[in-house]
Amino acid sequence: MADAAVHPVYVLNGGDAFLRDARRSEVIAAVIGDADPQVAVTSFDADAEPAEVFDELRTIPFLSPRRVVVVRDADGFVRRNRAAVEKYLEAPSDCSVLVLEVNSWASNTRLYKTVKRIGRAIDCSPPNAGGVGRRLRDMARARGKTLAGDAAELLAQWIGQDLAALDGEIEKLSLYVGERQTITAADVGELVTATAGPGAFALTNAVTAGDVRGALTALDGMCQVRGEEFRTLGLLTWHLRRALKAKRQLDAGRTPDLKMPAGPKRDFLAMLRRRSQQRLAGDFRALLRADLALKSGRRPQAAMQQLVVDLCTG
Repeated sequence: MADAAVHPVYVLNGGDAFLRDARRSEVIAAVIGDADPQVAVTSFDADAEPAEVFDELRTIPFLSPRRVVVVRDADGFVRRNRAAVEKYLEAPSDCSVLVLEVNSWASNTRLYKTVKRIGRAIDCSPPNAGGVGRRLRDMARARGKTLAGDAAELLAQWIGQDLAALDGEIEKLSLYVGERQTITAADVGELVTATAGPGAFALTNAVTAGDVRGALTALDGMCQVRGEEFRTLGLLTWHLRRALKAKRQLDAGRTPDLKMPAGPKRDFLAMLRRRSQQRLAGDFRALLRADLALKSGRRPQAAMQQLVVDLCTG
């Protein structure tokens, strides 16, 4: 946790289960140290009786410096027993810590102000799009690895904002690269899509080269299972964003920072020279049309095929 002090109450506020689990574990570790959680931690569900919760909080801990009492999905518990919780926090136990897990935490309540004064509220809301990259880099850093920026962007595009799934992918990638320090976008393409047929970059390489047949073949291999279209669309979104950024650098007289092998790099630069910024903007419009078709359920395979043909031509 950010601070070393132990507070009598913590509120884990937000709907991301992965973050709640992580922050709860951090609070418990800070409170009980090396003590056995089996004897030092008690959990209640939302329908718990307040008397049971407060009796547990006032029970002297056994083989632990303090006791932790967790109320999960506590929105209903707080709503029904707000006055009782406020009364308890007027004179909280000095040997126990209360942890409330809630989805919402209104700032205009007396309870909110009390927790702010004597405890700590921890935001466990799902990260926004900009925050996913930071979370991914933190996950990699915790495993002694560095996550390249384009690798983080590709993972975020591919997996979305499911932090539990992203953490699992970072764990696999960390093991995959072994002693190597940096996890690259190529590693993401090789491992995250290992079960999706041809390598992930076969599609973007074919699009880069304007190879319609190769792109359609790669697309077919990547979309064997319904739902894979969205992950493939994420890959193409990442590819187009990288292309547009590099095109702007090239048009400004700067050398694009492209971390890729010599052959694909040569093809990528050739694509940028023959494709204007206006044309790339048109590619993004094609991508949005495909995204709309996928979300509306209208012939997803045909929508993706049309997209890669549009990206290869023109």
